[in-house]
Amino acid sequence: MPKQKTVSKILKLKDSKKKEVEMEVKKAADKVDEENTKLQSLENNFTDMLRFFNEKQEEGSLDANNLISCYDFFSRINGKINEQKKVHAQCQDELTCLKDTLVSAYKDKKVVEILHEKIIKREHKEKLNLEQKENDFFAISRRSR
Repeated sequence: MPKQKTVSKILKLKDSKKKEVEMEVKKAADKVDEENTKLQSLENNFTDMLRFFNEKQEEGSLDANNLISCYDFFSRINGKINEQKKVHAQCQDELTCLKDTLVSAYKDKKVVEILHEKIIKREHKEKLNLEQKENDFFAISRRSR
């Protein structure tokens, strides 16, 4: 019985660890989605400005100051896009690491569950053997009277 209680406590700890990691994975996945949305927004702004720039350039309505402003904007937004790609990649790496940790937590929990089941089966078998020995003892003692 003490083994079963100890393994039950370990199983509860493993389960709580698994749930904790599941929550961390969910938060990391949400963060990846958020960073991806930011990246898409920056890329859309870049595309829209590029379209606007190309239209104005074809019309020939861009003067030197507007041209410099557009190139400055492109330079800044390109830098922001590169930074956002790095942040997004870092978040994805973190998510991958957490998913690996979650798989490990599932495996640990399953191992403890199997151990727990084996202990329960062994204790049940020992209990049945003990009952059988008692029944045999009573049967032998009745015959010998």
